Formats: sequence, structure tokens, C-alpha cells
Amino acid sequence: MSRENNSVSPRSGSESSELFLRLISAAVGLPLLGLALYFGFWPVSVIAIGVAAIVGLETRWMAYGRSGSFTTHEAIAMLTGAVVAGVSVFAAALAELEIDAGVASSTATAIGIVIALVLIEIVITSRFKQVVAVRRNLTLSYGVFAVLAVTMLPFILTKDDGRELLTFVILAVFSADTGAYFVGKAFGKRKMAPNVSPGKTWEGFAGGVVAALIAAWVLSNLLSLDFTVAKIASIGVAIAVLGVAGDLGESWIKRLSGVKDSGGIIPGHGGLMDRLDALAPNFVFIYFIDRWLV
Repeated sequence: MSRENNSVSPRSGSESSELFLRLISAAVGLPLLGLALYFGFWPVSVIAIGVAAIVGLETRWMAYGRSGSFTTHEAIAMLTGAVVAGVSVFAAALAELEIDAGVASSTATAIGIVIALVLIEIVITSRFKQVVAVRRNLTLSYGVFAVLAVTMLPFILTKDDGRELLTFVILAVFSADTGAYFVGKAFGKRKMAPNVSPGKTWEGFAGGVVAALIAAWVLSNLLSLDFTVAKIASIGVAIAVLGVAGDLGESWIKRLSGVKDSGGIIPGHGGLMDRLDALAPNFVFIYFIDRWLV
């Protein structure tokens, strides 16, 4: 999610404008997200379906280019994302309505397995990324991963502490992103992955880890999550690392696709996939870490 800059010179007008847009978008988006979390399962499920639809559209744009007018293929891409999320919401809703919790559990596990297979496919086919067809396949596979990750939201909310867990992971990722952004701008010198994301630095990464650890400790207490100190530390580090991995992964896919942003729906932030890069792997992580380890 972060867009670090290792320069310590005064911020240019374009950088100031981008930061202003980011702050405005956050000021509008975070309260809306907070309201959805407050009201719980159904508003978040509707948001998940909508986000999945737009991610489907953005994936199509990245893989095949944006058309001058809205095409049938773009409508199919949106519908596909919405249907996938809708099926998952239906499965999770059965547990929310206490009809059959086993369906939700098995569906979420299946989604996790598919996500793992998609990631394996991305790693294997990345060796042949010079081929146009393979580059498109990598982009489409990443879009599948992002859509499936979004579908984990309603499953997280079916847990007894689901609202708190979702709030925890979103704010922890946001804190890591913010820490990495400002530390990277102030002190960043050593580039982490110059060929993928030139602005990302090891100093910024360290700042993100520290911010994630602080946020994890504060949030676990504020939200009354039953985490030990060791688990808070391990989860905080994992959230920061997964966030950076997701960020670099999406940056790499965008470079393969030859685009700067996945879209332009969020002023100062780009597309929805640009905002989900660090969140997507953490949605999957927080669901399964709560189920298996915490």
C-alpha cells in the first residue's frame, strides 16, 4: 500500500498534492468503513461484493488495456467478481444466521486452498513472464487472488470476535503503511526492490514494522482481544511483512502490465487493487491465524 520516497529534499508540489488527496480519501473512507464495521456482517458483505466487482474490472483493464467505452467483456469481468464474492457471502451468511456453520468453514478453507494454488501458479509462471500470454495470465491470476481475499471479509465477521479482528487488521495495516511512508520519506536510502518499487526502502520497511507492532499492542488492548505479548509481536511483524509482500507483488504485476495504477477510483490512491495490495494477504492471514494459531 505504501508509496515511499527516499528523498529527503523538500516535497514537490505534486507530492504535496498527492499527500493531500491521500489524506482526504482517508478522511472520507475510514469513517465509512467504520460505520460498516459497526453495523456488522451485512454492510461489510455488500461492500465485499462491490469491491470484488470493481477488482474484476480493474484486472481486466490491467490485462487487456482500458477500452474507450464500457464493453461487454468489462461488464463480464465485473459480474464475475461480484458473483464469486456473492457465493462466498451466501456461504458465510448461513453461519451468520446459524443455519449451518460447517458450510462457512469448509468454504473458507476451500478459498484458502485456491488462494495458495493461485500463488503457486504465479511463482511458477513468473519464469516465463516475457511471453505476452503469460503476463496476462499472471495479471488475471493476481486478480483472482485479490477477489478471493476480499471474500474472506464476511467469513471473518462470522467469528465471535470477527468485528474486532477485522478492525484490528485494517488499522494495523494502515499503521504499518503510514509508518513506512513517513519513515521512508525522511530516512529512506537503501532500496528494497529497485526494479519493482523504486521508492520502497529498508528504512521505510523498518518504520512500518515498528508502527505495526505499536498498533498491534494498542489495538489488542482497546479491542479486548485475548492475545499474549508473544502473539502480539508475531502477528504485528507478520502483518507488516505480508503488507510489504502484497505491495511488491502488486507493483510487480503493474510493471508487467505497463500501468502506473490499477485504476483511478480513489483520488490520490489509484484503483481499489492499489489499496488492497497490503490488505489482501492480511485478510487471509487474520482469518486462518485466528482459526489455527490464536
